[in-house]
Amino acid sequence: MRNLYILAVLLTLSACGGGSGSSVSPAPVVAPPSSLPNITPYKSTAGQYKLFTAQEIDMGDSVSIALTKDSSLSFNALTWQQISGPTVDFLAGHTQVIGFDVPTSGDYEFRFSATATNGQTLTDSVSFSVSAQPTNKANIRVDHAVSEKANVSLRIDGDNTKTAVEWQWRQVRGSVAVSIDAQDAYAYFDAPEVNNDEIVEIEGTITYQDGTSSTDAAFVVIKNVTIDKDGYFPRYSDKVVTTDAFVYRPSSPYAAALRDCVYNNLVKASCTFQRLPLIGMINEDPSIDDIMNRLVVSHEWMGQRFEDFLRNSITASDMRKLLRATTAIVISYDVRPSFYWTATGAIYLDAANFWSTPQERDTLNTLPDYRSEFGSQLQFLIPWRYIKDNEYYIRNADYPRAERLTKSFSAMEASVTWLMYHELGHANDFFPPNRWSSINRSQSPLSYANSVDANSTQFANIYPLTSETMRNLAQVSFMGETPTALQKSYTAQQVGQFFSPDSAPAYYSYSTIREDYATLFERFMMLYRLGVSADVAVVEADDLLTYPVAFGQRDRIKEADIQQRVIAVVEQVFPDIDAAQIYPTLPNGILFEPGESYFDQVQLGQGQKEDKASQLRKSPNRRLSELDFIQYHQGRPITPKTQ
Repeated sequence: MRNLYILAVLLTLSACGGGSGSSVSPAPVVAPPSSLPNITPYKSTAGQYKLFTAQEIDMGDSVSIALTKDSSLSFNALTWQQISGPTVDFLAGHTQVIGFDVPTSGDYEFRFSATATNGQTLTDSVSFSVSAQPTNKANIRVDHAVSEKANVSLRIDGDNTKTAVEWQWRQVRGSVAVSIDAQDAYAYFDAPEVNNDEIVEIEGTITYQDGTSSTDAAFVVIKNVTIDKDGYFPRYSDKVVTTDAFVYRPSSPYAAALRDCVYNNLVKASCTFQRLPLIGMINEDPSIDDIMNRLVVSHEWMGQRFEDFLRNSITASDMRKLLRATTAIVISYDVRPSFYWTATGAIYLDAANFWSTPQERDTLNTLPDYRSEFGSQLQFLIPWRYIKDNEYYIRNADYPRAERLTKSFSAMEASVTWLMYHELGHANDFFPPNRWSSINRSQSPLSYANSVDANSTQFANIYPLTSETMRNLAQVSFMGETPTALQKSYTAQQVGQFFSPDSAPAYYSYSTIREDYATLFERFMMLYRLGVSADVAVVEADDLLTYPVAFGQRDRIKEADIQQRVIAVVEQVFPDIDAAQIYPTLPNGILFEPGESYFDQVQLGQGQKEDKASQLRKSPNRRLSELDFIQYHQGRPITPKTQ
């Protein structure tokens, strides 16, 4: 991890993924028309706010109600409630836009109530009728509000009984213009900077193989928000974060500190431990309530799912103890990828790992990981996956978006557990259990991390990785550096020969010493606590999408050269566990068969059976996706840009 000094202090951010990192085609850009008609408000009050909704609505449509306000008006609180009509489900009732499907006809009414910062109380209502004519439209999910300069994503769903052959996107109305990156069923754009809240309408059209088409449109409110250009998030991660995030438990004794110190566009100083201590400074054995009192979310359901995980996961006891090394947990739709940051002492988790219902999934940002194209000029890939009982452990392929399925708890647990172990490996690297009692409360996470080396620093000196070639390749794949001619010439067979003799558990370990450390911990805990094996393979990036293996191994952490590295990390991160005693009981590693497809080597040592991911791989025009590799790029550290 590179060092960057901010007013003579070091800011460290480790981004570790949590969404698909697979290869993505460049998206065509749809420029806005030269002139756009404005959107007519449903109701307007001069100088204060405007309400918007559609008035011709059919049964089955996706509907939204949007609110914009003048820049002189700001809210302390905003809530929506349904007053009448068949009950609908909306999951962002604290934001300026609510979106939902209307499954039945009838008359509907909704009301918003808001408390302004000047003490004024506002309330108003919107009503509409839904016809009994079933819609033949597509559905764009889901209309929402975003901060200016933030990333926006929309997704359109069509008729599942037909084959879609083309998707088209365009802006049809709005007071500001946006350029859309169109990626088949997805549309992305960067919200422009605005002086007042503005609203745009984006239209999507699906054309089917039978020549028919269907269309839908969605509202996006672009909010005028207060941004400090020197704030941690805008300045060092090029990120304007949502202003809709909130403390999940408002009665938390740390509510004010969480609001001020953890996730906003204004924070530009690391808060002291006196104001927001590590959980382990207060509780050696924290309860679930203690943990939930440190949670910030962008949607209510994210807190519910996180609490479900803490109460019901096999790993719950581990997670409560490991979370002692954090000041806070943030779960938000716009965290992408997940990361740990010493600037705040908090972990930031991509909410895409926590969804259960299709409505919850609708609220997520689907913007492809910005690292997706890193390493695309190389001739090899090094995918990884988790396997349990010779089957995929993370079953993303079982939940296609279009089928709108509800995710089981076990599937959600699988998506969350590895990520939590990894991020908490980072937190306990910088703030290990043997240090909590000695940290001066007048220090901040950032000042302490600058003055005391993380354990991974000394670990890397004692147990270094030796392949300079792999380290340099990792800078291409995870840091976005331009590959040299020599690197582009390397075959999968050559890279396998570089990788296999070294003591890295994964390709990602070469990105930084911090990631090597956290990955060793994650892999051990997944195997020990859950019996979940990690596969890693160097494969050829072939045009036929067979991905023949040059070198592959399951449970690589059992290699003799990796043994002491694993034990050293676990003893430091989680001294409750006797890693040296446990290690011999873990299953030995198994090598892949060279030359055989990566997908055909799920059931190692047994007769192979084709699983769902393998079937999808063979369909026309397939590219690597989260359905296949689960996640090609596990993630990389994000180094803030120097100013």
